[in-house]
Amino acid sequence: MRTLTIISVAIVAAAIIIYIINNQSDDRTELQSEIENSNEKYHQAKVDVNGFEIMADIAFTDEQREKGLSIKDTLNENEGMLFIFQQEGRYNFWMNGMKFPIDILWLDAAGKVVHVESNLQPCVSYNDCADYAPTKNALYVLEVAAGFAERHNVQIGTDIDFQLIR
Repeated sequence: MRTLTIISVAIVAAAIIIYIINNQSDDRTELQSEIENSNEKYHQAKVDVNGFEIMADIAFTDEQREKGLSIKDTLNENEGMLFIFQQEGRYNFWMNGMKFPIDILWLDAAGKVVHVESNLQPCVSYNDCADYAPTKNALYVLEVAAGFAERHNVQIGTDIDFQLIR
């Protein structure tokens, strides 16, 4: 009788352990899936450039920053991508994988333009792809349609405001 009780307790304990392990695994898988899915989604910001409104996807994960606008086939005048960094620095950008030309605006912590690169063309090949860097530190970078800076009178010192909308 004592052996049967010990076996019964062992079976119940094993069943509980298996249940806990399976549920923890499901929770981890579900959590990992949520994290991966949140990385795929872009939050957006409403960006005001000299009275003109842009809806910009926000790139704040490493993966989103690496892909940049190469995920898009076209870019309208009222669209862009806003890169947000943890600290100010001289962040380089290149046109690898891009399908269309763009302007790139580097902004300091106050939202003032510190550097502009205009009408940057997509790279012809990976090995022959220039990178572009600001002359001053920036905390934000805004990528917009080619010619945007000229059409909207963006220059060094222009104040660009933005707010998170989702």
